[in-house]
Amino acid sequence: MATTIISAATSSDPDTGSYFELAARAARTCVERSNVGLDEIGMLINAGVFRDSNISEPAVAALIQKRIGLGLAYEAGRAPTFSFDLMQGATGLLHAIVTAESFLATGAVEYALLVAGDAHPSTMRDVAGFPYSAGGAALLLGNSPTAGGFGRLHTCHTAGSDEPIAWVALGEAGTNGRSVMSVRAGADDPVDLAAAVVRACLDEEGIDGSDFAERHAVLLAPAQALGFRTRLADALVIPSQSVVGFDSSTGDPYTAAPVHAYLNALNTGLLDTARTVIFLAADGASAACLAYHPRVASPSHPTMLACG
Repeated sequence: MATTIISAATSSDPDTGSYFELAARAARTCVERSNVGLDEIGMLINAGVFRDSNISEPAVAALIQKRIGLGLAYEAGRAPTFSFDLMQGATGLLHAIVTAESFLATGAVEYALLVAGDAHPSTMRDVAGFPYSAGGAALLLGNSPTAGGFGRLHTCHTAGSDEPIAWVALGEAGTNGRSVMSVRAGADDPVDLAAAVVRACLDEEGIDGSDFAERHAVLLAPAQALGFRTRLADALVIPSQSVVGFDSSTGDPYTAAPVHAYLNALNTGLLDTARTVIFLAADGASAACLAYHPRVASPSHPTMLACG
């Protein structure tokens, strides 16, 4: 049995700027698209960074859990749903996948629901100077005998300053600290960071340009930086058609971006022939990627193994 993506969903409804609400809507839709009941989900991980009113306690995961009615009752003989936040900037969702997989592999939980997304702490949409679009996304993970599962997570971080890329300037905010946020771009080129982790992943998976050319591999590249997909394809020497992003009208969904790219690839049929899907997340401060095998490799199409 290996970890599989059962369903996915996003929400960027214009009637609200609340991350809590948008993430809850994405989570509900994600579960509705599956044949899994809420009472079967044993874990919820929130990877979103920017949230309503800059709330830090209780965990945002717990607030979303309550909104969707997930595992709220303590019943004899049934373990309560385990929910927590896992924040790692743009790469948080990929770290959440690896974390959830460790619980799924041991049978500690049967299904894990991951949510991500961001919103300005004021819950207003389109705030000047805030680069990320309000939205939520969700992935439902489980185990399947027909799935190949996920590979190892590859990461890298900027070698520049350790100064934060997002903070609340309390001296300037005064009594408005719960509804403001200062954000700066990371110091490095996200293409350089992304290329480094993708190369490491492809080497380990034994994948080269021919796999992408023959549509046996797809790279999900969700960064919204100008020319990111084309520049990344050139750096990796793979066909640009095999590097999948999402509609630019979405804006920059930041932590939810990998789900947007995954759904775009799914809905356009690019995953129909893919034996390997490379999940990528990157910004100017860090990058991470891991391989996902939707199906177990058949004898006629074996998965190549990295050597060394």
